[in-house]
Amino acid sequence: MAKTIVGLYDDRTTATRVLNDLESAGFGEDHLRFSSAEDGKATRYDVDDTSTEALGRYGVSDDESRFYSEGVRRGGSIVIARVHDSDVDRAVDIMARHNPVRYEDRQEDYLADYDESATYSAAQMTENRNRYADQSKQRLQEIEEHLKIGKREVVRGGVRVHQYVETDVEEETLRLRDEEIVVDRANVTRDLTPDEADAVFQEKTVELVERDEEAVVEKTAQVTGEVAVGKDVNVREETVGGEVRRTRVEVERFAGEMGGADQFRSHYDTTYKSTGRSYGDYEPAYTYGYAAGKTYGDRDYSAVENDLRSDYSARYHDGDDSVWDDFKDAVRHGYNKAKAAV
Repeated sequence: MAKTIVGLYDDRTTATRVLNDLESAGFGEDHLRFSSAEDGKATRYDVDDTSTEALGRYGVSDDESRFYSEGVRRGGSIVIARVHDSDVDRAVDIMARHNPVRYEDRQEDYLADYDESATYSAAQMTENRNRYADQSKQRLQEIEEHLKIGKREVVRGGVRVHQYVETDVEEETLRLRDEEIVVDRANVTRDLTPDEADAVFQEKTVELVERDEEAVVEKTAQVTGEVAVGKDVNVREETVGGEVRRTRVEVERFAGEMGGADQFRSHYDTTYKSTGRSYGDYEPAYTYGYAAGKTYGDRDYSAVENDLRSDYSARYHDGDDSVWDDFKDAVRHGYNKAKAAV
């Protein structure tokens, strides 16, 4: 019994690699179909119709047909594999290796305003791919804290000086003199002599003045003390600080299905590093050899080398097999790793 497996990818390059890996695994024209909204070199599996009706004929459910159809119209590419039950796991494994779009992640967005008659411009397709490519990246920030040290004036306390007016009573006892005129009239009988009589009978005025003493109080101000208010300024040195935090992002590689990239990088370091080419130049050869080893793991590498040479050169170097000698050791290493795993 045959089953249909569909993989949706945001870019044509990745979807084409999936096709190549499925071919290497033994799937061919009877099994594979391919469609992409991006322009590119045609494949022998191309189909133009990715409508929900067309996908339904491959056995895809209604909701998933709308989802994949919308994915292509938004700029994606799909790979359809119609395989027997015994080959389902192999086909799924190959498709999953290239990180297809997950139905669960985008169904709400793709199906919310689904309109099969709608069209997307090239700019809209690019925008859609870029948006989801950015969402797929998880960013961890490296952050550092810094202390900003300065100084400010702080009121620690002070002195407030008040001046009051106090009143005291000062007393002193004085002896004051009062004068009083006393008139004493007395009756006297005495004869005057003619001379005395001449002297007496003259007009005369006698004045006496009464004088008294009174107390006089005067005030004078005298400085008896002084309070001076000022500030003494002392300069001191004080060392201040605090804890600052920073985040560091460490990247740790761990082994996956192929045993991790480290096993290939180690081979690259010892075999190719001196050539001046980067690891990224050889990585496709390693992964190609590994995929071939899983497919032909029951055969020795020397028995399939010529076939792999032609197929690898066609896929990655436009049929130019003159570069095979530059990459064959990487393909052989990947093939033997996969064969040992099988």
